[in-house]
Amino acid sequence: MSLLTLDNVTIRFGGLTAVDTLNLGVKQGEILALIGPNGAGKSTVFNLITGIYKPTEGAISFDGKPLSGITTHKIADMGITRTFQTIRLFSELSVLDNVKIGAHSRGKAGLFQSFMRLPSMKREETELEEKSIKALEFLDLAAKREEMAKNLSYGEQRRLEIARALVSKPKILLLDEPAAGMNPQEKVVLMEMIRRIRDTGITIFLVEHDMKLVMNISERIAVLDYGKKIAEGTPLEVRSNKAVIEAYLGSGQFKSRIRR
Repeated sequence: MSLLTLDNVTIRFGGLTAVDTLNLGVKQGEILALIGPNGAGKSTVFNLITGIYKPTEGAISFDGKPLSGITTHKIADMGITRTFQTIRLFSELSVLDNVKIGAHSRGKAGLFQSFMRLPSMKREETELEEKSIKALEFLDLAAKREEMAKNLSYGEQRRLEIARALVSKPKILLLDEPAAGMNPQEKVVLMEMIRRIRDTGITIFLVEHDMKLVMNISERIAVLDYGKKIAEGTPLEVRSNKAVIEAYLGSGQFKSRIRR
């Protein structure tokens, strides 16, 4: 049974169909990659799942519950968190504070408790800080928790975004081009981090252009072209699919790129 299901999902912007009757299921505990050329609709799929966009047609369900009409904040509360193509950190805040902001999204203390600094608020602050430090430890960033986010290396900033998404204990993590801008060594570290996250029981759904990373880490791959799914299967099945080779990069180029 799928944890996340997209059933004939379509979205149109004026006369443009960005995603066209997409059927896709993400299984509990797997690493699923969504690939395709630029403009294929990959990030739009993530925006649909997280409630930024509403489908023109079709339905999306998570853990057996429909997501229609649910706000982005409530979808996150249900256990869906994500990162974005471009880094979205608070550069002038510390590494720890950036993660605590993610933890606060699941906090229970209200405005009155916060203003009055009641014991319940203090306890929650302590708990959130402990959770944030654990997330940083998991992503090998705890030693830099007092540094400003802007002083981290690019790869570390990417990992900090993932730590912020993880601190709320999601059931599924959506990673939108997590390897973008990374050097080869940073990508190796990223692959290991993604595997470690999955091994904790969190399902991984990623959009990525780096084919070597995708082929090495994914258990299944779905391929979009002009908003339509043209293939789905194991890395071996996808890399030998003629429609994928022709639509994605042109004959020969796709295979040579994934072998690097």
